[in-house]
Amino acid sequence: MPKTSTAFEHVHPDAVADSLRDQGIAFRGPFCSHGKRIVFVVENYIFLESELLNLLRQNRLDRDGIRQLARHLDTANSKQ
Repeated sequence: MPKTSTAFEHVHPDAVADSLRDQGIAFRGPFCSHGKRIVFVVENYIFLESELLNLLRQNRLDRDGIRQLARHLDTANSKQ
C-alpha cells in the first residue's frame, strides 16, 4: 500500500522551490499577496504555497501534478 501523507506532516516551505528548481520547472516566487498569503507563479498559474506543499507531500509536485491541479482549479472557478 502506498504511503499516504497527512496535512500535519511537516514539510519546510523551501522544499517547494527546491523541488521545482531540481526538476527544471520554471517558477517565480514566493511572493506575499495582498491577503498575506504566500504564492508562486508556475506555468502561468498562481498557486498558493499550501497547494504546492500538498502536492509535494503527495509526491505529485511535478509537471503532471501541477497541470492536474491547474485543471481542477479552472473547473472549480468556472462553476462559480
